[in-house]
Amino acid sequence: MSDSQKHWSSKMLVLFGTWLWKHDEYGHALLCIHGAQWGLKIGTLLSITWDDVVQYEDGFCKPELWLYRKDESILRPINIDMNQNIAKAYAKLPIVNFEDSLYMNYKTGKPLTSSTLNRELQRFSERFLAEIKEKTSFDFNLKPLKTNAFEIAWALDMVKKYHYSKQVFSALSSHMGHRTIGDTIKLLEVEPTDKIKFDFDNMRDLGKMLEGNLFDDADTLAKFIHFDMFFEGEEWAPVLLKKIK
Repeated sequence: MSDSQKHWSSKMLVLFGTWLWKHDEYGHALLCIHGAQWGLKIGTLLSITWDDVVQYEDGFCKPELWLYRKDESILRPINIDMNQNIAKAYAKLPIVNFEDSLYMNYKTGKPLTSSTLNRELQRFSERFLAEIKEKTSFDFNLKPLKTNAFEIAWALDMVKKYHYSKQVFSALSSHMGHRTIGDTIKLLEVEPTDKIKFDFDNMRDLGKMLEGNLFDDADTLAKFIHFDMFFEGEEWAPVLLKKIK
């Protein structure tokens, strides 16, 4: 394996998930879309059921994922994108039992298992990357996709968010159950730093504003203000405006 091979990013995993969905590999698709969002180990991910994410009474997606494992309770927000993804899956997939795993092979009706998942992910990811290269000429040279890729992608998002500080590596090492911070550094293949680098390109995703059409329609403006301005940065924006659907 080449030393230059890179870890799968969270965005790349989600893109892979959308490709899997298009190819009717629904359980694998959901796993790839959710995995890097929640930063859970594969065993915990595979234990998530429909009952954990959908309200049985009305079929609406829950705002939070609560898991109770032994002496530990795990809480994860189900943000707007995850909410919509779960709602789409719930409407489409043949769900027999609310206690069934969210991540199943919906062709066979059997849950995905960690014993075969590495082989399945690698087989599908090779096809996905080949299609990307064929259609775009981009070769990402990524590491073979394994079940720990989801937790690694989440951890890489965290170290980037906190500017690779020593404190975030220490916190991640404890959170991920590593023996030492060195183990975390070795896994992520990035080093902590105390340097602070100023960024003068922080205003991104301005397209909606710069198009100049926001003030032409009150509903469009209300939705933009609600999600992009008033609740900017919130994991879950409650629906307060009747006009927002």
